[in-house]
Amino acid sequence: MLSSTQREILDALIRLYEEKKVAIKGEDISNLLERSPGTIRNQMQTLKALGYVDGVPGPKGGYTPAIKAYEALGIEPVEKPVEVPIFRKSEKIAGITAHKIVFVKVPDPTECRAVISIKGDTRKINDGDMIRVGPTPINHVIIKGKVIGRDDIKKEILIDAYSITSIPKGRVEDIATKDLIVVETGMSLKECARVLMSNRINAAPIIEDDKLLGIVTLAEIVRAVAKDRLNARAIDIAIKDVLTIDKDATLLECIKKMEEYDVGRLIVTDKGRPIGIITRTNIIETMSH
Repeated sequence: MLSSTQREILDALIRLYEEKKVAIKGEDISNLLERSPGTIRNQMQTLKALGYVDGVPGPKGGYTPAIKAYEALGIEPVEKPVEVPIFRKSEKIAGITAHKIVFVKVPDPTECRAVISIKGDTRKINDGDMIRVGPTPINHVIIKGKVIGRDDIKKEILIDAYSITSIPKGRVEDIATKDLIVVETGMSLKECARVLMSNRINAAPIIEDDKLLGIVTLAEIVRAVAKDRLNARAIDIAIKDVLTIDKDATLLECIKKMEEYDVGRLIVTDKGRPIGIITRTNIIETMSH
């Protein structure tokens, strides 16, 4: 059975190897773990004899993790791994990622917990921290919850999950509204408001000759009325710097852009030509099906 020190060394070796894809020198592990080179050297000889690591001779030599090392830590080797980030207060925690998620107490009607296996220093996470894990690369699973336990030897944290979402696969074009409702450049405030309210929407673009000139929102109409600009036209109050997204972008890319700019809609384009609109409502409806 591996000691806690040996598990820590194997974890560091795997992290460095997955990052660099070359044989790792003992000095690199020593620096990462802040342990003496002698301790690392002695432990590596033991781990090599037990079949957990392979030695690579020569000037560029060092150590590489054997399959047995991955198995011992419950890690599956991936040829081109994608980092699954962990956030605390919307800030990414540097140096740690998630590599396995196991849900526990799934049938319990009052709570849902998840064990997150960590690559990196689990001591960067504390009990009581509110964290967000994900998205994962394929199903884009995102878990939010409170840390209620931590095992530094097994490199695991236990969270009380209060939110689990999965962003569907697909492209923006798949769920975007194709029939664009537009306003014309010369429309009055009253006419613009009539278009928006009759169609139960909060905004509509101005498009001429397949060019996006701006977008008129209810908020801009109200702002114009409040400033006594009653004779203003649609083009006068339109937001000119309109955020767009390509029709072939993924839904995850779309959500990230909405979050980055704190908007609820994006104009969908095809080679720069506006062809539709996608809103948060479109995405939520897709996720709820």
